[in-house]
Amino acid sequence: MRPFEHLLHRHPFVMLDRAEVVEEGRHAKGIKLVSADDPAVSQAGIFPSAYVVEAMAQTSGIASGKETGSMLAGLKDIEFRGTVLTGDTLETESIFERNFGGLYFFSCTASVSGKRVAEGGVILYFDETA
Repeated sequence: MRPFEHLLHRHPFVMLDRAEVVEEGRHAKGIKLVSADDPAVSQAGIFPSAYVVEAMAQTSGIASGKETGSMLAGLKDIEFRGTVLTGDTLETESIFERNFGGLYFFSCTASVSGKRVAEGGVILYFDETA
C-alpha cells in the first residue's frame, strides 16, 4: 500500500515509502528506503532520529485503521539503539495497545537489517468529535 492513501502527509513529509496493514485497526508495518536524495538526510548521510520517530508515528496512524488524520500527542520511553544511514532500509512496526478518549497508544519498533535501532511508545490524538 502507498502510505499517502492513509495519511494526510505529502512529500517530503511522508517518512514511509511503503506500508502494510497486518491487522486492520491494530498492527501495521512500514518501509523507508533511505537515500542521499532524501531532504531529511544530513550531509553526513545520517537519517535523524526525529524522522525515525516520525516514521514510527506514521506507521501508527496506518495501524489505527482510522480514516481521519491524527496528531502526534506524545512519546513514551523512546530508546535509540543505532543510527540509520544512507542506503539503509528502515523497517517500522506499530501495534495498537489501547485508547483513552481521543488518545491512542501504540508500541513501536524501528529496525535496519533486523537490528533494532529504536523502540518505544507513540501516542496519537484523533479528534473523535469531527
